[in-house]
Amino acid sequence: MIKVHLEDTMSKELPLDETHQERTLNKVVIDLFKASLVGMLAVVVTFVPFEQFVAQIVGVSYAEFRGGMPTLYLVPLFLIYAAIALVFAKMKMNLYISKRGAFLVIFVFHYFIVSFLPELEGKIYLPDFPLFSAMISGFILALAVVSLIFYLWKQEDHPEAKTGQQVRSYFSSRSILGWAWRFFLVWILFYIVTMIIGIVSLPFNGEYLDDPLNTLGMVVPSMGALFAITQFRSLIYILVTLPFIIFWNSSKRNLFLYLALILIIQYPLLGDGLAYFWPGKYRLTDGIVLAFHVSIMSWLYVTLLWKGNVSGNGNAVEEKDKSAVTT
Repeated sequence: MIKVHLEDTMSKELPLDETHQERTLNKVVIDLFKASLVGMLAVVVTFVPFEQFVAQIVGVSYAEFRGGMPTLYLVPLFLIYAAIALVFAKMKMNLYISKRGAFLVIFVFHYFIVSFLPELEGKIYLPDFPLFSAMISGFILALAVVSLIFYLWKQEDHPEAKTGQQVRSYFSSRSILGWAWRFFLVWILFYIVTMIIGIVSLPFNGEYLDDPLNTLGMVVPSMGALFAITQFRSLIYILVTLPFIIFWNSSKRNLFLYLALILIIQYPLLGDGLAYFWPGKYRLTDGIVLAFHVSIMSWLYVTLLWKGNVSGNGNAVEEKDKSAVTT
């Protein structure tokens, strides 16, 4: 009797398990399809000469940088932006903020790290770098990609979320002095980590930096200029990362993992992976050390700038409640 009852119970539960697996599989397939659409959009926007059209309108001369991106780079460009879409789709769901606020947080983070900073520094290190056209194309690409991500993955609006109240709650969770030393420390540690990473990679990439007239055409700034450039980059990183910390509605561990992952994809993978004008050895070494750099900084951001005793959004998941975390 008991055996028959158990068999009946198992037979009833099996379809439910299969249904759950089918739903999970369908969701994965749909997410991959959505990500592929974002990747295809990135390819199309990259190869449409928007910057050339704008340059003609404003009367600025335009020329493709060192021959333009080779067609072979279409595949990694597609894959990298598909990966960016998948990670951002997860991250935005953990933001306890309105749709418009979440869009702004994701767009600013993506644009400044992928386009603004690399292009600004590109002009410093490479005198022939087309800053104006790169800024235009980078802005259009970032806006198109983030817009499509928010269109394909629907965002909960959270009308009850009060942005100003969350910001005040975040900063009131520690004293002014407590925040001051934390922000200063994470700001200056960016330079220290950068210098350590640079020293580690020097034996591998030093040959490209010794001669300012090498085939790369790279200009190596003075130590003072390098410090200013690095600290400006550090400030931007803090400003674009802080909204995630303030409005994050999941655990500290999850934020670190997502933040490190998206920074690795956006900075060394996208930056070095598609830098067709750099030698392969330089790009590989630089990409590896930059991956370590952004991972270390992600941990420092989350550790030092996390909310104090008072929750920043009133709905954040504590570390002890990891079982309830939305991943």
